[in-house]
Amino acid sequence: MQIFNLIIQKYHEKAINIFVDTFIRYCCSNLLDTTTYGQQTSETFYKTDTQIGEALTGAYLQLRVKWNEYALDHYLIGDCTTDDALKGGGSEGDMAEMYDMEQFITQPSNAEVARRWRLLYGLVNRANDVIYYAPSAQGDTELLKRYVNEAKALRAFGYYFLVTSFGDVPLITEPTTPDAVTITERTPKERIYELIIQDLTDAKNLPAKGEYSIDEQYRVTSGMARAMLAKTYMFTFNYVEAEKVLKEIVDSRKYELLPQYSYNWFKEYENSSESVFEIPNQMYNKNVGTGTNVPHFFTSRGAVAGYGGYGFHCPSQDLWDAYDADDPRLTYVFTHTGDRYAGDTQEQNNSVSPTGYHDYKMTVPAVDKIGWDVWLISYNIRFIRYADILLLYAEALNENNKSGEALIYLNEVRKRARETDPIDPRRDKQVYIPATTPNSLPDITTTNKDELRQRIWEERRRELAMEGWRREELIRQKRFGQVMKAYATKYNTTKGARFEENRDYLLPIPQSEIDRTNNIVTQNPNY
Repeated sequence: MQIFNLIIQKYHEKAINIFVDTFIRYCCSNLLDTTTYGQQTSETFYKTDTQIGEALTGAYLQLRVKWNEYALDHYLIGDCTTDDALKGGGSEGDMAEMYDMEQFITQPSNAEVARRWRLLYGLVNRANDVIYYAPSAQGDTELLKRYVNEAKALRAFGYYFLVTSFGDVPLITEPTTPDAVTITERTPKERIYELIIQDLTDAKNLPAKGEYSIDEQYRVTSGMARAMLAKTYMFTFNYVEAEKVLKEIVDSRKYELLPQYSYNWFKEYENSSESVFEIPNQMYNKNVGTGTNVPHFFTSRGAVAGYGGYGFHCPSQDLWDAYDADDPRLTYVFTHTGDRYAGDTQEQNNSVSPTGYHDYKMTVPAVDKIGWDVWLISYNIRFIRYADILLLYAEALNENNKSGEALIYLNEVRKRARETDPIDPRRDKQVYIPATTPNSLPDITTTNKDELRQRIWEERRRELAMEGWRREELIRQKRFGQVMKAYATKYNTTKGARFEENRDYLLPIPQSEIDRTNNIVTQNPNY
């Protein structure tokens, strides 16, 4: 383990140094302040496989911009605009842009919307550089081909979230100067999906999980490419192709569910057999900013040692009610006031949470933070898990009139859930313990297509709770407005009451993009 840590430390330090060097070398625009799709390059760079590798590192690190990590946006928008979570924080004005989003009064000037656009196009931009320049670079030809496919997987990841968030968006596939960007129009979403599918089809040739060297283990894999390809097919209702790709993942035998649901958030199981796409944030040197601050945003505001954070991303009562009372997953989705992690001296304090709950999956016990900066926490972001794949496969099979087969994969997820220990081994005081019995979470048996679809959707909500996928799920299922209107009625709240079917399935195009293109980039309807 010590050797492993030294190897990873060296890798991360090199990655940060490469990123800084590359950033300075190009004098590129600050992506935290100005949106760019491309950047001018020096005539002396992108000439060797080493330089292409450095540029690819910059693409990976675009998902980990300090204080502007894409994961933060993914979780906040993905959950807090739905029935799964409330914004939280200290008041309505604390991160007011997220309050506006969860209330469906989002304006084109919203900073959180702009962050999503900016970070994703930054990713696309850097991936484009690699894809464009690598074929003419000198060096290991096979390595350069792999770099291109990695960049294509990352570019497709960026465009997937752009098109599912904003609809038609500018399609940029080559390095582009800032001046050229100002005359680039929005491209019909169908063409965006075509590029995503082609990029991910090419990226299927990447090494599989476990085939990279240890210091490259977090690079995108053929499994990640297939997972995003399947999500693309599912989002566009191409269930036949989705089933084929999902079957490839399952048949590859590269992934399996961990024996306990809880293990997915234990440090000992980072990049586990269940992890399809994971972003490493390991702290090996306090002077190298490789940690993440997302857990600090989502930790209780209660002034308790080890737990004090900003208090955002609070699980809703409606999410709690979506579980059976004896579902062991309740232990690993919610925290309660009075919970205490082993080794800590004080209890969890959720008194400021609007629901009384906080997000377990992003709570890092104080004992795991010892010796590190509280603002940069050593904690990996789990973006795609194999459980997600199994449930998508069940859904695709059901839609293709193979309900009997679908039950196999749905019940595999439920079996793991019911066999999970309801008592958290990381806590020495646990306020709520699900009263499990041998009859908890029985297998689903219905083969009625409509009934099974509903059961799969319900299982996806419970299994993937607070992982940032809820908004995308509801949009894909064409019931976002229905669910949010029902939520507003059920809880007599303004959240969801203002939802408009002809507006809120898409986010507004950032006003800054409209302004900088002199209205060549147009706004989405009714914003």
